[in-house]
Amino acid sequence: MSGTSVNFDIQNIKKLAEFFTSSWYLFLPLSVFVLIFPNLVELVTLLAMGLIVGYGYVSPLIFNFVEKFLPQLSNSFQSNALLYSIIISVIFAVIFYSLYKSIIFLGSFIISFLVGSFLIKSFLTPYLTLEWYVYVVIGLLTGLIGGLYAVRNSSKFVGLVSTAVCSFILASIASSFFDKYVFALNNTVFGWIVFVLSLFIFLVRITKLWGVKEHGK
Repeated sequence: MSGTSVNFDIQNIKKLAEFFTSSWYLFLPLSVFVLIFPNLVELVTLLAMGLIVGYGYVSPLIFNFVEKFLPQLSNSFQSNALLYSIIISVIFAVIFYSLYKSIIFLGSFIISFLVGSFLIKSFLTPYLTLEWYVYVVIGLLTGLIGGLYAVRNSSKFVGLVSTAVCSFILASIASSFFDKYVFALNNTVFGWIVFVLSLFIFLVRITKLWGVKEHGK
């Protein structure tokens, strides 16, 4: 866990995917569960998402913080890394759910802003040169739309976000296994494969999930 630091850029998606793959026994079942039942019970979905984010992002941050500022505790954290990661993940999952309802708009705004900025930076910047304020405006508009949508459709928004995240995780794990056991890919090709595959999984899932309901079948 120690030293895990990921910059959200297409060149570094491979590093993020390798992290998910290293703990596939946790990420794989949780992601499959959320994809199958993204809005079965909002509580369960939120807790599952909290566990994924807590284990995959919050725990490494805390480990890095302890290693840097509390070296006297570093050995204990390293020798019991899995236990501490699970404890941190569970605590974060509970906090994540308890705060969700009170900060639904702010949380959704930030998530949408970051996702919009990430997509623009990763997949448009190499081809278009835009002023910094254009990124800010687009990010703010994306965040505003996401926040307003979330307030009116809380359960559905949770389903959409969790489906998108878990699609990315599954695509990352599948691509990592392909890269390791079938054919080695460079970072850029790997990043595009993960993006396209995760988008495909996401679109297929939401089409089957909400498309069927909307047509009353």
